[in-house]
Amino acid sequence: MQMQMGKAQQQVYQLQAKQAEMQAKSAALAARADTLNYKREGIEVLKRVVENLATVNARAAANSVDPFSGSVANLAIYNLGKGVTNFYTSKENQEMSQLQGQIIEAGGAIQSAQYIGAGNMARRQGSDCMMSSFASAGGQAQQAGMFDPGFKFTNPFA
Repeated sequence: MQMQMGKAQQQVYQLQAKQAEMQAKSAALAARADTLNYKREGIEVLKRVVENLATVNARAAANSVDPFSGSVANLAIYNLGKGVTNFYTSKENQEMSQLQGQIIEAGGAIQSAQYIGAGNMARRQGSDCMMSSFASAGGQAQQAGMFDPGFKFTNPFA
């Protein structure tokens, strides 16, 4: 019975290990979704920069102003600088989100390994308890004289 209890406890720990892995994978998938959102955000920033530059150039040209010099060029450079800053911020967020997903998966693997180790220990403890009980019973039998050469067993139920 002790051995069966150890095996049952091991199965419980194995299920907990699977659950820890699944939770980590789920959280990592959420981090990947965040990564994709940051990537999408970066693309949108670049699109807006191109649109703003086109608008500045078109309005300047419509008013017979050189769009590539003077305050118009300064406005375009400022717009481009802001856009690049926003793009790289989005890129860094994307990289951090990817790393966070990797950390989450690694943490789930560690927790899973801990549960598996605990399950193996529970199984060993059940086996050790069974062996200890068996040895104790043998010791009691020896004290009762069961292993003496002149011992005769009598069945009390016969």
